[in-house]
This record gives sequence, C-alpha cells and structure tokens, in this order.
Amino acid sequence: MDLRDADHRAAIGQFLATADIGFLYADGSHAIADANATVDDLLGSDDASVGTDLRETDPSFGPELRDAVEAAERNDRVAETEVTTGDGTTLQFRAVPGRGGVGVLVSDATRDFELRRDLRRSNRILETLEDGVYTLNEAFVITSVNEAVTEMTGYDREELVGSHASMVAGSETLEKAEEILAMLRGDGSDIGMIESSIRTASGELLPIETQFSSVEFDDGRRGRVGVIRDVTDTRRNESALRELSRSARRLLRADDGESIFETIVDVIASVWPDAAVVTYSFDRTEARLVPAAASGGDHDACGPGSPVWEAFTAGSDAAETTIDTARSVRTDDDASPHFQRVADAAGDDPSGGDPSTDADAVAPTGRVVERSTEPDDSSGRTLYATLDGHGLFRVDFGSAEPAGNVEEPVGLLAANAVAALDSVERETELSRNRQRLERLDGLNDLLRRINGELVDADTLDEIATAVCDTLVEADSVEFVWVGETYRSGGDPTPMARAGESDGFLEALRREDAPLPGADGGDRSADTAGLPGVRAVETGEPVRVSDVSDGLRRERWRERALARGYRSVVSVPLSYDDLCYGVLSVYADRGSVFDDEFGDLLVELGDNVANAISSVETRRSLRTGSLVELELRLDDPDALLSRIASAFGEPIRVEGTVPRGDGRSLVYLTSDGDRSDVTESVSAVESIREMGGGPTGRLEASVNGATAADRVSAHGGSIGRMVADAGGVELTTTFPRSVDVRRIIEHLEERYDRVELRSRRDRSGSDGPGARTGFSDGLTDRQREAIETAYLGGYFEWPRASTGEEVATAMDITQPTFNRHLRTAERKLLGTILGDVDAGD
Repeated sequence: MDLRDADHRAAIGQFLATADIGFLYADGSHAIADANATVDDLLGSDDASVGTDLRETDPSFGPELRDAVEAAERNDRVAETEVTTGDGTTLQFRAVPGRGGVGVLVSDATRDFELRRDLRRSNRILETLEDGVYTLNEAFVITSVNEAVTEMTGYDREELVGSHASMVAGSETLEKAEEILAMLRGDGSDIGMIESSIRTASGELLPIETQFSSVEFDDGRRGRVGVIRDVTDTRRNESALRELSRSARRLLRADDGESIFETIVDVIASVWPDAAVVTYSFDRTEARLVPAAASGGDHDACGPGSPVWEAFTAGSDAAETTIDTARSVRTDDDASPHFQRVADAAGDDPSGGDPSTDADAVAPTGRVVERSTEPDDSSGRTLYATLDGHGLFRVDFGSAEPAGNVEEPVGLLAANAVAALDSVERETELSRNRQRLERLDGLNDLLRRINGELVDADTLDEIATAVCDTLVEADSVEFVWVGETYRSGGDPTPMARAGESDGFLEALRREDAPLPGADGGDRSADTAGLPGVRAVETGEPVRVSDVSDGLRRERWRERALARGYRSVVSVPLSYDDLCYGVLSVYADRGSVFDDEFGDLLVELGDNVANAISSVETRRSLRTGSLVELELRLDDPDALLSRIASAFGEPIRVEGTVPRGDGRSLVYLTSDGDRSDVTESVSAVESIREMGGGPTGRLEASVNGATAADRVSAHGGSIGRMVADAGGVELTTTFPRSVDVRRIIEHLEERYDRVELRSRRDRSGSDGPGARTGFSDGLTDRQREAIETAYLGGYFEWPRASTGEEVATAMDITQPTFNRHLRTAERKLLGTILGDVDAGD
C-alpha cells in the first residue's frame, strides 16, 4: 500500500470516527468488526463494541438491525428499516452490502418520525372535516384539497390539484380575494372571509363561505390556505328563522294556551305553505293528547299506543330504545335542539292509534323527532316537536322534500312556544295563588273571629252556636252543625247548626230509629257512614272530597246530594283523649276541604275542644252541687306508678301543672332514692329537690299524661293522690251533672283496672269553686305561673323555690315569670278588694 492510499484511508477513518451519523461494519459471521463513537452513543457501548454478535444486541432494536443486515447480504442491495426503542428514540438502519461484510449507517430519526406521524394525523383530520380545506400557490393554482372539497364540487382530486382556482371560482371572487389579501398584509391581520359561490362539475352554483390566509411553507414558498363551507341550508333557513324569531313576540304576548297553539299553526303555514300541522294539548285529567289547533281537517285525541303519544312520552336516550330490525336510529348529540331520525320501512301512519304500527320515533321533553319513510312511500316526512308537559305538535311535509334544515326552525318554534306556555301557566298559577291567598285570608279572619268568641263563651251551647254562625259565612260552605257526645254519650247529638240544611239532619231520622244519641235509639241505615259519626268513632278527621262517590253504599250521601252538598269534613272535638263532640261542615263544591281549608278546620277543632274543656272545668268549680269520688287505678305501667317504683316507695302527689305538648310539672313528696329515676323512667326529664320546709319535696318535669291530667280533662279537681308501684289512689271532685259512669268508662280504657271505692255528695262551699272566682280573668300563662309558684313553694318562708327556679321550670325567663305572677296577684287582690283596678 502506498503512502497516498494510507493517508486517504486515515482521513476516511478520522471522518467516520467523528461523524454525526453512526457507522458499523459487520463481517460475514454477523459480528461487529468495526464501529465509530456515534454508534456507541446511539446503541450503547456494550451493544456496539467490536466483536459483539448482532444476535446478542439489545432486543429493543437488535432484531431489526440483524434483519436489515441479512436482507442487504441476501439481496445484495441496500436495505433500510426503522425501530423505536423503549425510551422513545426512533433509530434508522441503512445496510449497504460490501465485500466480505455489510456496512450499516445508524442515525437518530426521532424528529423525522414525529414529523411524519404528525403529518399523517393532520391528513386524517383534514379528510374527516365536513368543511372543505384547500391550498393555493401565489398564482392561485390549487395545490391540495381534502375530501370535503371534492364532494362539494363534484370534481376528483386529480382534476382539482394542479388546476387554476378559476376552474370553480369566478374571476370576481379571485379578484376580491386578492384585494382582501393585500389589505390583510397592510393591516397585519391574518384571516380574510368571502361569501360567494362556486361552480360545481355539473354546472350548478353552490353558495359558499370561505376563510383564507397567506402562509409561508418550509421551503420558502408562499401560498394560500383556506376553509370552504357549503351555506346552502343556512341561506335557505334564514327566511324561516327570521319569521320564527318574529313569532316569538306574538307567542309571548298570548294570554292563553289556545292562542299559542293557533300561533304555532299560523307560523308553520306561513313558512311551509304545503305542510300540514296539528297541535295537541295534554289533558292531565284524561291523560290524553287532545287536538288544539290544526291547518285543516279533523283529528282525534291520541292516547297510549299511538306514535303521537309515544313522541310525547319518550325517554331521554333514544339509542337505548328497542326497535325492529327494519328500522334504524341515528342520534345527533351535537344538534340543537336534539334530533332523532327514524327510517321506518313499514310506513307508519303518523296520525294513527294502532299500536301495531307504532314506530320508535319518539322525542324526549322539548325535542324534535323526524319520521322519514322509504323512497317508495308517498306518505313523506313527519316531524314531532314536544312542548314540555304542555303537549306537542306534528308537521307533515308530504312527499315534497322541505328546503334546508327544517329541524332547527321547528325546534326554535317549539322552544318559543314552551316559553310562552310556561309564562301563561305561571300567570295562571299566580292568579290562582292570589285567589287562594285571598280565600285563606278570609278564612283566617273567620277563624280569628271564632277564636275571639270562644274566649268569651261561658257554655257549651254558646261555643257551638258561635262556631256554626261564623263558619257558614265562608265561601262554598252551605251547612255547619256541631254535635255533642260528652254529656249524652253514644253518637253525636246536634247542639247547634247554621246554613241551608233543608231538614238534612231531620231527614236522617226514622220513626223507628232516630238519629243516634238523640234518645238512645239504634243507628239507622240512613246514618251509617255519616262523617260526623265516623269522626267520633275513629277520633280522626274525616274528609269526603266527593259526596257522590259510594252513593249506593251509604244513604246519607243521597240526602246530601239532594241538598247540593258536594264535599264534607268532620272534625272530632277532642282534648286530652276526651271527645266532647264533632264539628261537621258541608260545601257546595267538591274537594273544598282537601287543602288548607280542611287543615284550618282541624286546627279549629282543637281550639274548640280546648275552649269546651275550659268551660267545663270552670263549670265544675262553680257548681253548687258536687260529687266526690275515691278511686283506685291499678296499672304498673302508669307514669306515676313507674316513678313510684323507681323511688322504691309510694309517692304523694301534691299537684300538677300542665305545660302543653303533653308535658307537665309534677310536685311530689318522697323520701326514696331519686338518683336513678331519670334513667329508669324515660318520661321523667328532670327532678329538682326544693329547699325550705320539710325534706323530700321534689319537682319532676315529665313528658306524658298522668292520672291527674285525665281527671282534669273531665272537669274534675284533684284532692289527695298517692301512687305506688301497682297503681294510683286519688280523691277527685266533679259537678253532680257529670255522668260518673262515662268517666269511669274513660279511665277503664286507659288503666288495667279501675275501682270506685266511695262516692259522696258535697256542697259547692266544700269544694274549690269558692276560691276560684278570681281565676276567671287569668290567661293560661298567668294561671300556670301562679300555680307553679304556689306548688313550688315560692310563697313559703323560707322559700322552697326561687323565682329563677320557677321560671326555669316554666321554660321562660325570670322577668317574664315576674310579669305573669304580678299580674295574677293584682287580679287576686282586685277580687278581694272589690272595685280596685287590677290592670291587665
């Protein structure tokens, strides 16, 4: 070898050793005979070291490298391949066959690979766009188009690419585009827009909108890129949308649903004169769609099974609807409003009611559904647009294909109609609410008047008369009566009545069976099921919304209907489990008492019963002839018995003070252990030991009725009361007029065994009545304050309870307690001192 050859080879070796591209040489045994440093960097020093067998290289690229070498050796020509390694690097191998081996050029092709991948992705995106995309060079020669451009123009891609843009665009359009581009360059803007038309391969003019911009390519060439959009449907719908938008004001000015449905028909007729339209209003009572307005012809109401009904009641996901194999469903989630297309080979009649021809072309609330039939079906195209819960309308276009996108304007009309119908419904509801509030205000005024009269009433008859005479003034009330059961026993005996009765109660009597309770006769068939009787029996209010319902089962209904009564409510007058009677109100309309009026009457019943209880209590205390009963109530589950059992010895009850809501303060004496009473008797909320005087005096706050409460509810006053683990012994006083048998029966309903140990007659001077005249003027809260203070030892010396402790027991503040107590004391002193003004 001469020196020149040696120098030449040395220079080549130095170049290869420092080149940016990797080089290795594999001998005939596929072992690496030589490699430069770049290969070490690209493949790793271990995999590219001299002497390494290609079969032992990294598996992430070794197989591809070995295949390229074998292919070059086998075919005696250059072989290329690429591989992406685990770290994301893309390597390119170019194997060149030589004498006795193969040389391989190794390069990092990651960037080129990513560029090609991005280009493929961009091409896929461009080809899937509905809008056309094109590029032009500076001479307006078409250099590329996507598939959408070929579909719009009707030309093949090969026909368009390389042709001048004037092939599809007129000269005026191209001149205008050039002017806009010049303006953009001067303004520094990027994008221009032209609304024009292009000529298709068939010679038709297609209205388009194109946006374009100048671009500079990587090779320095300049050109234009643009997006083209077919605006045929947009322009066709512009007039329809303008007309439908103008109709919004007309719809929103409508003051009733009928006008809105008629407007829908008028608008559609003006936009699509050849279309037939019918609107349906949803009848909630009959659960049917009733024709409200139509462009012509008569139409039947539609119920379940008809396509109209199915369109109205459809769910929100049409894709999950079960359909026949002859039908298909396409749901366009991006459409506004939502549109579903059903191609039905059966050719259903859109107005029919035959379930067997029902297509699954249904729309969720507020959506539009199209039924398009097969080409050979002359029935044509039908749209259903739901109007929320108000109904829907149907548009039949017939065999003529309507121009443009009809779903959007129909959806807009439906949305405007729904807004108008909602507005009318809101106004109607507001009007009803105003009337309802006015009615409730009038009823509340009546109840306030009744409650005021209840305070002043001194007898049961006065209470009943006040209630009847005032309630009959209420709107729709025809007849009111109050029946009493407290004194007479049995079913209610009429005490007072008002209104147009026309002998209603007398008509329920028969010579052989008078109205129950009047004189002890048996219940007649005429009074069976009478609301007033049922209310007393069940202890619950009875509301009859429709008197005619069950006419054959209960004769009283026929009597009531004959007098114009259509609905009834009967409220038991009960206080502390004692029923004094019943209040029955009859109205001339159905369902009058189903809402607030009935609720107010139930509340009134509680107030009347409370007033009767107060009147009876005062009467029992004032009567000049009394009866004293000594009773034994056996029941280990009675509240006072459970308290005595917890104490481990009998307790003596000094008195009780009702606090409302079934709670009371019980004042008792016991020396037993009270440490676990509240834990063992859940009804005992708290126990407080009172100071001063003898020990063992306690105040217990309980949640539950006691024997004292039940006796007081009958107008009785408590004398002695002792409770043990088995029951309660007590002495109580009642007016002589009270039916002792009924009292015993009432107590027997509450306790295991009631023993009447003695009965003695007493005069009024022996009872508490002589001391109660001053209390007539006290309010309930004032009476509670003075009783709690007295039983709690507030007036003793030293005091057994402070004012703060008494106030706490009453669950009020001490200043409030002091005010009630001082008022009660002034009234007591006023009674004693005669004409001295005791104030309020």
